[in-house]
Amino acid sequence: MEKEKVLTSLEEIKVFTDSFRMKILFEFDEEPLTVKQLADRLGVVPSKVHYHVKELERIGVLEIVNKKEKSGIIEKYYFPTAEKFRVEKVVEKEEGWKEHIESLKETMFKNVAEDFGKYLSKRRDDDKEILNYGILHLTDEEVDELKKKVEELIERSSARKDKQAYTYIMGLFKKYD
Repeated sequence: MEKEKVLTSLEEIKVFTDSFRMKILFEFDEEPLTVKQLADRLGVVPSKVHYHVKELERIGVLEIVNKKEKSGIIEKYYFPTAEKFRVEKVVEKEEGWKEHIESLKETMFKNVAEDFGKYLSKRRDDDKEILNYGILHLTDEEVDELKKKVEELIERSSARKDKQAYTYIMGLFKKYD
């Protein structure tokens, strides 16, 4: 598995930003899964998942990592090709890129809202959480330092076996009045 896959074309972004496909990707932890296993976890029929898995496979986001025969049927086990995915800025030159970045943003916020709703319904007093929203006043160097520290933390967390899963969404962008 690669550390990072860079999505470099508008076609890849169109496929990747579908909200159901993002849900599929979030189902993977450490083990490869079949379409049937994904469908069971998502509470949908396997045929719906199959189409979306094939699209993710077509753009190189998922890959078949194992095949097993079970009762005369070949089960294909899929796994993400990278630990994280990033949109390359060169995409900005293609027509229609803004709409798909907007779609990606909407998908991310929708998925986080769903995860947060689940969290609130099961929350315990001893759960760890950080909820922040605000304005930071930083120099360009401090922005670079913050980005580096966050990337280091993400890197450390993905390499650990003794971890607890946490949903996160982060964004840092210049405030324009």
